[in-house]
Amino acid sequence: MLALNAETARRSRAYRAFKLDRAGRVASAEIVAAEDDGHARRQVRAMVQRNTIELWERTRFLGRFEPAAPGRA
Repeated sequence: MLALNAETARRSRAYRAFKLDRAGRVASAEIVAAEDDGHARRQVRAMVQRNTIELWERTRFLGRFEPAAPGRA
């Protein structure tokens, strides 16, 4: 859940993290508040477990994050 106070909202940008199913379709989406692209990417990398996640800021694609291959951390 996204919780922002006034100061955080002022310096943050809203990104979208789209969790994809095995067929590559959007299964769910989450808003990620971050100060910049690098911060948003770090947050999304930490979110990846079993599903691929795509990170977007409006219409700007910022990356696709894949789960670690079995046997790799």
